[in-house]
Amino acid sequence: MDEKARPKPSVAYLGPAASYSHQVKQCVRLQALLYEKYLSSPYLNPFNLLDAFAAVQASLSSFAVVPFENSTYGTVVFTLDLLVDRESAYPDLLVCGEVYLPIRHNLLGHPSQRQSQGPSPEHESEKDNRAATESSLGQLPKREHDLRHISTVYSHPQALGQCEHFLSQNLHGAERRDTSSTSKAAESVAAEGPNGQAAAIGSGLAAEMYGLTILAEGIQDQDDNSTRFFVLKNAAADLKAHGPAPHQPLSTKEDGWKTLITFTLPQQPSGTLADVLQVFKDHDLNLTGIHSRPILQYAWHYAFLIEVQGKREASGHGVLNQALEEMGPKTRDWRCLGSWIDQSPQQVVSAQVRR
Repeated sequence: MDEKARPKPSVAYLGPAASYSHQVKQCVRLQALLYEKYLSSPYLNPFNLLDAFAAVQASLSSFAVVPFENSTYGTVVFTLDLLVDRESAYPDLLVCGEVYLPIRHNLLGHPSQRQSQGPSPEHESEKDNRAATESSLGQLPKREHDLRHISTVYSHPQALGQCEHFLSQNLHGAERRDTSSTSKAAESVAAEGPNGQAAAIGSGLAAEMYGLTILAEGIQDQDDNSTRFFVLKNAAADLKAHGPAPHQPLSTKEDGWKTLITFTLPQQPSGTLADVLQVFKDHDLNLTGIHSRPILQYAWHYAFLIEVQGKREASGHGVLNQALEEMGPKTRDWRCLGSWIDQSPQQVVSAQVRR
């Protein structure tokens, strides 16, 4: 392709702007994964995850940042489906890195018109009672604004799930509406204007960007709430291998890497899944995750996605390569979705200690 005709480097993420996927680009660990020429590249903000996958597959974007799982609410199911790739739409995509981002949710919206006239005695009494209850539970009040005008809460299903306790306690009767991202939720609430009766769960950056007020801060169920994001690349693209930044410890041991593998099983005989998993045990390889999603060819049959500590070597040698060679005949089909340096918090701390 003519260099002038080649698309400009870019990184796709789940938009619009101010989503948590967007904020991952500020993370030092992500910057260490990307080539120097991409650090100042524009960021494309497709409105859904499918667009992000498709942009990298079509080489419209050099990378994509997608949420994979949350420490409180679990795996992002739609990302799982796209990785399993049941329709073989993304044959060239690989996971080349991961980023862990602390997630602090806020309730965003417009203050009650009644509150602008001053709190009523009833509201003050309610506020005092709530504070006493939360104090007895060892919790601090997380809101100062009157929320009685809020009838609808918008956000991504993951964010709604991560704030279940706050919503149940403070907005029990409010309707919950799913959006494609937390920033899309903020955008929707802003569009309703200052007299609207909706709120969004999102970041402080989203409040600032869309002109909303933080009605309640830090409403996630767990203070250590965090989300793991995958960085995707196109394996067929002409990209050179790029290691971590100097401050990031690089382990040559199997436990310093992770590899993602997807596979399906023959319909017969029974016990095949156990046979596949036994291969990794026999090679002393630790599985850090296993997921299943329905396949399209047969009802009640599944594709499996497993994450294992270890690196698939391009040379064909190594413990994981041997395990994959033994695993293959036990499956109907399988595919390796990439190897990357383990950036889990405990792994990074352990590596720093070793260093």
